[in-house]
Amino acid sequence: MPERNLAADLLLLATEVDSLSKALALAQAESARERKLRLKSDRQAEDLRQQLQQARRRAKAAERELGVVSASSEAGAHSARARERELQERLDQAQQANEVLRHEIEQTESERQALEANLRQVLGNLRHAARQAGQGRTVADEATLVPTRSPDVGW
Repeated sequence: MPERNLAADLLLLATEVDSLSKALALAQAESARERKLRLKSDRQAEDLRQQLQQARRRAKAAERELGVVSASSEAGAHSARARERELQERLDQAQQANEVLRHEIEQTESERQALEANLRQVLGNLRHAARQAGQGRTVADEATLVPTRSPDVGW
């Protein structure tokens, strides 16, 4: 009976290890996906920074022309400043998205570490249970041995 309970316990532990392994794999996949999204977001932020710098350069050029050019150049400078504000807003949004992704990656990483710790603990428990099951079987085998020679009672 205890061997059956031990086998059932081992089966439950193996199932739990499998579930934890799957959860770990999912967490790692999610972490990789979030890293990829973060890198993409970082590249977009860099592109936006470059666009912002370019817009600033255009705005300065338009301001220099302002003294020479009439009201039409003033409209161009206004347009450049509007574009700069738009790009700045987009940059701010991209930076906020980066921060959110960074937080999610940290959270996923801490969950992954917790899952790894749980997995190590479960595997340790399984090894311990397997050792105990092996020792229990040896003791049970020795206890059921029947002597092959009957003792001499003097007859």
